[in-house]
Amino acid sequence: MAKTRAPLPQLGPLFDSHCHLTWPVKEDTTEERIARARDAGIARMISVAVDLNTAEDARQLAKQHADIFPTVGIHPTDVPHGEQLEQDLYALHELAGEQDWVAIGESGLDLFHQRSDLQDQKRSLEVHLELSAQHQLPIILHCRDAIDELLPVLRAAGSVQGVMHCYSEAAAPVEELLGLGLHISFAGNLTYPKSEQLRQAAQEVPMDRILVETDAPFLAPQARRGKRNEPAFVAFTAAFLAELKGLAGEELAAQTFANGCRLFGLPTEA
Repeated sequence: MAKTRAPLPQLGPLFDSHCHLTWPVKEDTTEERIARARDAGIARMISVAVDLNTAEDARQLAKQHADIFPTVGIHPTDVPHGEQLEQDLYALHELAGEQDWVAIGESGLDLFHQRSDLQDQKRSLEVHLELSAQHQLPIILHCRDAIDELLPVLRAAGSVQGVMHCYSEAAAPVEELLGLGLHISFAGNLTYPKSEQLRQAAQEVPMDRILVETDAPFLAPQARRGKRNEPAFVAFTAAFLAELKGLAGEELAAQTFANGCRLFGLPTEA
């Protein structure tokens, strides 16, 4: 007998604080994924850039959809080297001055994939932090196996408005990250059976600083694990986080929706 898939939880308006809607996916179209997200109650989606081209793609998509909002930035694993790095950072500086963006990033440090030099990543991150402060836009931070390298850069920047996306560390750094001014966002990996340290970390985040995301098309939650992730599936992560926090799903949805709107400067009317 075929296994019945768990239905999508219906929690009210939800905020997917981090997805890559312009990432090429073979299974279906961007418009189909957006339609399914709306059917699932996803009322805000942040379409996150990984380089200057995807920033422009996200901006064009946002012009067509009132519930999608673009960012501008260079992912740490996409940071080039040498003269090309300086050219890209100059272009980023010019692009970030335009008025369409709701956040800077994603930027950060990544020692897992080892595709970009760490010093180049730090140089890029410092520029992203400067742009975040200059334009008073939140920064979206990526960290993979690099929390010990990331924290000194953030300390040097002082107060940081933004979000540590797809949190994947233990509970220990949470207090300092919150003290620096960051929100913390949890993705589908929170729901994986072996993610006990993430669940411990989530318990340390106060309700006014917590967000949910998909990081689509990556990291589908356990209920859809093995499939391409999409914004509609943030409902599974929100429902799981609500149970973890001892809240009704609707309460968790409302709080994370309000948090996302406040952080990214978006209207709360869903």
